[in-house]
Amino acid sequence: MTGKFNIATGTFQGPLETLLNLIEERRMSISDISLADVADAYLAYVEKLPELPLGETAQFILVASTLLLIKSRALLPTMDLSEDERDSVLELERRLARLQIIRKASRLLRKEWGRAPLLFPYRAPARAAVFSPAEATIQTIAEAAIRLMNILPKPEAMMQAAVAPVLALEDVIVRLKERLANAFKARFSELTKSKDRHEVIVYFLAMLELVRAGSASVTQERLFEDITIENDSLAAPRYGT
Repeated sequence: MTGKFNIATGTFQGPLETLLNLIEERRMSISDISLADVADAYLAYVEKLPELPLGETAQFILVASTLLLIKSRALLPTMDLSEDERDSVLELERRLARLQIIRKASRLLRKEWGRAPLLFPYRAPARAAVFSPAEATIQTIAEAAIRLMNILPKPEAMMQAAVAPVLALEDVIVRLKERLANAFKARFSELTKSKDRHEVIVYFLAMLELVRAGSASVTQERLFEDITIENDSLAAPRYGT
């Protein structure tokens, strides 16, 4: 069927799909439409066909019966519908909703079809082909690479700084213990001779640690004079008074 069926009533004019959409959206009451006029118009259209399409007839009967249910419920609010009748009404509403989506999409496609594309493929500009000269050899290519490397900026040499070895407090304590075990007594100036400031501080802390542990004792005759460290361990032998 290639023809287009339109319904003409006193309220509006449009295709059958528009009528069903208006019923679903409750834009007008079904009682305002003469079902007899709809049926007569459709039957007049069918009579003009050389053969009666069976599928179209079944579709009309299904839609017409659903419309009769909707009209009856509108006229008789207390009318109870069976489960099958309620399902048929809901199925019609679902079909109309799908039809509405399809029609909106078709209108959008029809509107956009034929417009100039928003995106254009990128076409790189044509470039002349580059070929190696006939006199190019491995030697000339290597010489060109060397010349290129010579004109490239040289990386700046990183500054190197001498890092002094770290003097651990535990190591200095062991050294002092070994020194006092052999000499029993030592001057602090002798222990820190030719030592830098950091090492002198570490030796001083090691000396205080030995005094705190009871392994050594210190004496200083006067303020700012040299400090004498003595082995105070009980295991160390003592001679004389």
